[in-house]
Amino acid sequence: MKLKKYHLFITVVAALIIITAVYTGLNQYNKSNDITIEGSTSVYPVATALAKAYMEKNPGVKIDVQGGDSEAGVNNVKAGKVDIGMSSRNLTATESDGLSQYNLGKDPVAIIVNLENPVNSISTGELNKIFSGKIVNWEELGGNNQKITPVIREKGSGTRYDFEQYIMGGDEYASNVVVATSTYGALQTVAVSSGTIGYVSNNALNSEVKTLKINNVTLTQENVENGSYTLTRSMLFLVKGSATGEIKDFIEFSMSPEGQKIINGVEYGSKSSYSNTGIGIGPSGG
Repeated sequence: MKLKKYHLFITVVAALIIITAVYTGLNQYNKSNDITIEGSTSVYPVATALAKAYMEKNPGVKIDVQGGDSEAGVNNVKAGKVDIGMSSRNLTATESDGLSQYNLGKDPVAIIVNLENPVNSISTGELNKIFSGKIVNWEELGGNNQKITPVIREKGSGTRYDFEQYIMGGDEYASNVVVATSTYGALQTVAVSSGTIGYVSNNALNSEVKTLKINNVTLTQENVENGSYTLTRSMLFLVKGSATGEIKDFIEFSMSPEGQKIINGVEYGSKSSYSNTGIGIGPSGG
């Protein structure tokens, strides 16, 4: 009798071990199909659209996309906290060490003003003078007699970094700048304040702000691609080491003709033709 009970006990224990192993294996499998993405709010709309399309094609995969800024994207992917980091600026040599970089394409930076502002075009030199405090009234640019309030992004923002590289040239910001902590914060500030001017990713534009020409060149896909609109930067996916498994498949999808069509749709609001701008760069930051 005792022997039978012992055999029964062993059988139950064995069954529990098998069930636990199967459950753990399935759970690990499911987790291995999860992808976490974090970083630049400029790349966020593109990554979200790509993730949605990929998950529709691959129902067993879950992709979680979170915003932040480019610095967070770099730091958190290097620390292993996320699978993919997003950056809207080029990385330094130190930052790129140990990371694979995947260039999804160009993201133009739009210069925006309030809808009530009559100014339609601005030069890069005038932008420098506005944001450094040398031009302080819209009347100096053919606009209304109104004080100019420049709106900039927070430190760590890729858009701010690129604006400083292209426009500021090392000059200090004006004392009256307003700091927005996200792309949408910059949009909202300019939308509700008539004297403001700011900069945002092209893919974030809406009907509540007005986009200025730069050096009399309109921000269009054609002008970005032919190089006449020069205030552009790269959208990067970053991976620690080399992309493998589901992460590699997702990045390859993002850089495929189908993925590029999605990106162009987000950037320019249309089903534009495929332009192969995706470039993969290996670890150590080529």
